[in-house]
Amino acid sequence: MHTSRPPRAPWSGAALIVVEVLIAYAVVGLVAGLVWEAVWTPPDQLVQQHQVYPVDYESLRRMFTGTGLYVVVGSVASALTALAVGLLARARELAVLVAVALGSALAAGVMREVGISRGPVDPTTVAASLADGVHVHGALTVSGFSPYLVWPMVSLLVLAVVFFAWPRTTSTEAPDVASGDPSEASMPEGSRG
Repeated sequence: MHTSRPPRAPWSGAALIVVEVLIAYAVVGLVAGLVWEAVWTPPDQLVQQHQVYPVDYESLRRMFTGTGLYVVVGSVASALTALAVGLLARARELAVLVAVALGSALAAGVMREVGISRGPVDPTTVAASLADGVHVHGALTVSGFSPYLVWPMVSLLVLAVVFFAWPRTTSTEAPDVASGDPSEASMPEGSRG
């Protein structure tokens, strides 16, 4: 006796794609956060009267490199992830588009949290308990909101390029001549041409 499986809901395949893409972006965001923290050099700061100050110009410059490196690492990670997702999940473009938009925003947040948590603590919080003249490392930060938009912008741009450069192939089979025109199937026998 042959038992057939119940048919899957049409949205279940799309939901599975969305979940898989979200997981992929979260993992890539985690790795990007580790890379971001690894390539960043913390600025050297000096405690004076329970405040922190840059030691020199190089230290001052390094206070802003965290944001720039976030953009660079995030752009590369976002582009590679969107390229892989776009090429591997071609069956449902709309689901992939939604998943990439959500996943890239998720990855931006994951990257930030992982990088900052692995970097030095905020020196302003520890400066209150330190004596003057103590050197501390500056914290890894992202200045402003716009750097977080790099992930979605780059992902959606790369996805658009993939969708337009490599369109999904459609069936090129010749129509079945024996079956006739599908529009004639509902016509009475005498009225077919």
